[in-house]
Amino acid sequence: MSTTTAHPTLSRSPSSSFTGPSANGSHIPNSSGLDVVDLELLHHYTTFTYKTLPSGATSDQHELWQIQVVQLGFQHEFLLRGTLAAAALHLSYLHPQRRESLALRASTHQTMALRSFHEALNRVDPSNCVAIFAFSCILVALTFATPTNSARLAGQEEGYLGAQKEILDWFYMVRGCNSVLQTQWETLSRSFLAPLLNKAMTQQTAPSHDVHDADRVTDLLRLCSSESLSQDRETANAYALAIHQLLNAYTQVSILNERKQDFVPVIFVWPIAIPQTYLKLLGERKPEAMVILAHYSALLQRLDDQWYMKGWARYLVKQIETALSEEWQPWLCWPKEATGV
Repeated sequence: MSTTTAHPTLSRSPSSSFTGPSANGSHIPNSSGLDVVDLELLHHYTTFTYKTLPSGATSDQHELWQIQVVQLGFQHEFLLRGTLAAAALHLSYLHPQRRESLALRASTHQTMALRSFHEALNRVDPSNCVAIFAFSCILVALTFATPTNSARLAGQEEGYLGAQKEILDWFYMVRGCNSVLQTQWETLSRSFLAPLLNKAMTQQTAPSHDVHDADRVTDLLRLCSSESLSQDRETANAYALAIHQLLNAYTQVSILNERKQDFVPVIFVWPIAIPQTYLKLLGERKPEAMVILAHYSALLQRLDDQWYMKGWARYLVKQIETALSEEWQPWLCWPKEATGV
């Protein structure tokens, strides 16, 4: 059971699941009182994982995640556990032979982190808003890495309902984080993470820029003019806004990619920008909403070289293909091509 005290509770998890050798080839005995696994995870985070997070940090800003975020984590349990969960998932990706034990450790930390994180969201103030923002960045990696690892570990796929639940849970989480953080914008804009926040919110412009695959997205607007939606303007408008925001995401990614700049955070802004009505329609498994999600998945494919996103876009499109009836399959031709389904 999690408590509101900080890092001392981290030693509750048994260290017997540790399978990596120490420097001299032997394990540190459990009687030492050290939780060797968590120490290993913290070391791995500050050595490797911090550089891989979807924060938009440039090489000269990585220190923010390596040092300052960890220091902040010792004041906020959910953030510290978030870093440990991310490190565990990253290690399990790098060392498949340890996947089962590391996945269990990641799940434990993530569950307890989310518990105290939800408590923090109920009382957002200047004292915890920076930690909440930092955790929301880490949460992206946790959300996408966890179901992928679980599916591989189980050797089976959950089907569209499982994929939909994962993606919707994440959509609602990041939207909720964004809403509460807006109330603390002044504090965040003066924090050590302000450069990353400003980067994510900046709209790139290039008047003569040709956006690759833009026609694939704009073609989706035909969904809004179908006969079935002619009498339902609210639904049609929700789809149109989601499509326009998706086109904007493709545009931002294209411009940043041409400039050799990091575009990862831009891709994760779309769930915040889409209308609530669209999320409701997606939850109801409306075909049009699922087709739009498939085209967002094609954008997610750009991140397939990131350890936490490996195979996710393909998995999502494949599940959408299975869930949609034959009449909707032509709409999936390009997302399937883009994701290798």
